[in-house]
Amino acid sequence: MELNWGSLLVQVFGGLAIFLYGMAVMTDNLKLIAGNRLRSFLGKMTSNRWKGLFAGASITAIIQSSSVTTVLVVGFVSAGLLSFQNTIGIILGANIGTTVTAQIIAFKITKAALVFVAIGFLMHTLLNKKVIKDSGLVLLGLGLIFLGMTLMSEGTAPLRTYEPFVDIMRGLDNPITGILMGTIFTAIVQSSSATTGIVIVMAGQGLINIEGGIALIIGANIGTCVTAILSAIGKPKVAQQVALAHILFNVIGALVWLFLIPNLAQLVGYFSPDHIARQIANAHTIFNVINAFIFISFTKILAGTVEYIIPDEKKIKKKVGELDPYFLEDSATAFDLVNKEINKLSSLLIDMIHSAPSIVINGNAKRIKVIRKKENVINTGHENILNYLGELQKLNLNDEELEQLQQQLTRAYTIQSASDIISKNLIDAAEDRIKKGLVINKKTSTILLELFNTITNILTSKEAQAPSKGTFEKQMKQAQKHLVKQLVNKDSNRVATYRFETDLIESADRLYVLSDRIGNV
Repeated sequence: MELNWGSLLVQVFGGLAIFLYGMAVMTDNLKLIAGNRLRSFLGKMTSNRWKGLFAGASITAIIQSSSVTTVLVVGFVSAGLLSFQNTIGIILGANIGTTVTAQIIAFKITKAALVFVAIGFLMHTLLNKKVIKDSGLVLLGLGLIFLGMTLMSEGTAPLRTYEPFVDIMRGLDNPITGILMGTIFTAIVQSSSATTGIVIVMAGQGLINIEGGIALIIGANIGTCVTAILSAIGKPKVAQQVALAHILFNVIGALVWLFLIPNLAQLVGYFSPDHIARQIANAHTIFNVINAFIFISFTKILAGTVEYIIPDEKKIKKKVGELDPYFLEDSATAFDLVNKEINKLSSLLIDMIHSAPSIVINGNAKRIKVIRKKENVINTGHENILNYLGELQKLNLNDEELEQLQQQLTRAYTIQSASDIISKNLIDAAEDRIKKGLVINKKTSTILLELFNTITNILTSKEAQAPSKGTFEKQMKQAQKHLVKQLVNKDSNRVATYRFETDLIESADRLYVLSDRIGNV
């Protein structure tokens, strides 16, 4: 029988393209619907490895993307909310969660593919509520997955009687050959779900037996590691650590099962004797579940091995304001990291406010140089945050996220403005004092220090415990009265000193306003 290779290839690869696009549409919109809630859930479930395993499996099963789970995990570690060792359970759970795709496509509902597409399209087009519109796209994506499966099934049907291809498929009886083929194909298409879909299609056409299908699925697990390697190139060290951990799990797990494929085939055949698609899906799930339960007992050893090969980024001092574009893939993680950087700038500002008065009153050039450096760090950090939030704004942010972005912009700008006042007003004044030889008396020094301590307390105290505006205004009036009395002194520099001290009080007043704004944003 002569095959029409053109038609066959168009159907198979066209079906594969529709399948992959459907996966992307479904995953993206599941993330929009449940992303923030799942992220919050993940944050609460990382206290031990077993909770992490459950969280990783649940989130990946719902979002249908282990890469999204990985981005969340990397973001949590980078933000200091999670240790790398605790990520091991989550990564193992993500491997289990990915098997849900196989369970879904094992259902024989390909005839309903166009119904799903039509209903999903109508929900997205005709209804106004965002969650319903997004749900419509999830359903449309699911329909495209089944439509792609149908096209691939129809495309491969003629291969059942094509002897050269049948002979190649017989070669899959050798598990090493099957694992290699599954690895290579998955590395090329960068989707283990696509490999799983094709394996189920081919098994349904009788082109491969259950043992060959299991070998291909195990190979697909290794093939996803290639995607992990590629995605980790040029990324933060923690992303590389997660990728390496993923590789170790899947490769070692494949080696463990290499000689147990016949036993696994027998087990799944017992539960679903007449349904080879379900057998393959169940084999995929059993393989990953058992691997996870084996490896979960060795999380400390695995984490130590990975951190030895790729040194922990936390041991490398990170500069203020460094924000990696990698985390822009998940807006919530990006916002968390920006908030962390803003808090660093806020800490620097508190140090500046705390030390500035004493530098102004009796500091030397060396101390002035130190505070100038801190101001430069804040300026650089502010610029980096602006650029990062500018990139984040290009994403499809919802109203709540846009409001959060505006709050972070305001807070970062206010911190930078406050540091400018310290540098351009207070520190410039300190240099002027040194040049003119002005001397601030002890009483004036005490009053000025109290003013600035109040400002520092606004930034460091909880809202309920922070000094009130009335307290600061009372201190300001007392300071101004004291300075007026200083004018009656017989010191030849009394007018210059009065102007100098008045400028300090005015700067303190402006700093109070900005500090109060920072605390309220």
